[in-house]
Amino acid sequence: MTVATGHRLRWTAVWVLVAAWFVAQAANFGGNAVHVVLLVAIGILVYELLAEDAPAA
Repeated sequence: MTVATGHRLRWTAVWVLVAAWFVAQAANFGGNAVHVVLLVAIGILVYELLAEDAPAA
């Protein structure tokens, strides 16, 4: 897996998690526990911010 593929997968996961959070909020599903989904998305974004890309060889 290349660095670019990992980056795309993480961003796709973030968008899916945020969309799932919005749907759960609109459907009033999961109560306050659904906020964990948003926290996971934020965690992935923080990882994206802090992760260092491997230098090109």
